[in-house]
Amino acid sequence: MNYKIFLFAALTMLGAHAHAEEADGKQSKTVQVGLAFKDGSSVGLKFLPPDEEGWVMTRPGGGVNFKKNAGSPTDSMEIEAYMMRLDTPIEPMASYMETIKRNITEGYERNKNFKISAFEVTEDPKDARCARIHLLLERVQLGQEAQERRWSEQYVLSCGSLKRKGMGFELRFYHRYVESGKDAQFAEKARKVLDSAVLVDE
Repeated sequence: MNYKIFLFAALTMLGAHAHAEEADGKQSKTVQVGLAFKDGSSVGLKFLPPDEEGWVMTRPGGGVNFKKNAGSPTDSMEIEAYMMRLDTPIEPMASYMETIKRNITEGYERNKNFKISAFEVTEDPKDARCARIHLLLERVQLGQEAQERRWSEQYVLSCGSLKRKGMGFELRFYHRYVESGKDAQFAEKARKVLDSAVLVDE
């Protein structure tokens, strides 16, 4: 996919939104990115960020970003949700998943900073319009650059609209850490965030 390439023209005309919704007078934690059209229809992705302190939210471009321990080289987390332009249809899903595999594999073959340690792409069990990705990258360290191995781990939900061809969304949860700083609960935290996601395609 063409990751993080936003549809700026559409965003300018129609307005993107990333917000916390309110229900029954109480502040909920649902966050949504996407577009609302003049005819009342909309396309977007909404999800629940982790229910814990320390996350800082920003709204870059048409997306939303959460960071925890930003800038730490030994233990930081990040969640981002954004709209993207697809370079292959989501139907059939098998072809969409193969394109994801090829793009990521080829991309990291040219990357001098990270190498792939584990990589899996599967169909999302909740929504046939989405695929799930798990990617574990090991930092390439020269000589005695560091005493511990460094990792960047990601869980990703990659979805496409059936009604608006070429339009898609991704939700990514990163954990960057040294060997001793891995959060043993990271996979479960990421699963909860990805499970909470709902693709809106009205």
